[in-house]
Amino acid sequence: MKEAIGVGERLFRKSDKPSEDLSCNWHSKKTPNYNDFASTDVSGKWCIFVSPTDVDEAWGKISGAIDNNQLMSAKVSTALRSMGRDGHVICVYTRDWADRQDLMRAREVLQSLGFVKELGYKRDIDTRNRIYGSGEWYLRA
Repeated sequence: MKEAIGVGERLFRKSDKPSEDLSCNWHSKKTPNYNDFASTDVSGKWCIFVSPTDVDEAWGKISGAIDNNQLMSAKVSTALRSMGRDGHVICVYTRDWADRQDLMRAREVLQSLGFVKELGYKRDIDTRNRIYGSGEWYLRA
């Protein structure tokens, strides 16, 4: 006889798949070379918006690029964070938004992984200052 899953187990289900994880808001990953990375006023991120059906595959590509030291750090919204929204967001970080060469290098890696649509780059200071809507994006590429 199968044991029923309790309501609490369903509501707070932990999963390695962002599309299924209800235990936390974000999954994060960093390369060992940048284990000390933390969001600062000069860091920023490329934002990739994906559907719930595509998020696990997209996160797998980003995660693999981090494992291969092609990207420094990233996070993906989980099912818990994405409830009531159209989809998920993956944030791929760079250390310094003023380092245009590094921004474009990271963008080229994303393109090589199949993320070929226009992406927005947002400075973390703008996120902290709650800048959304017009003027939200530091760079579109």
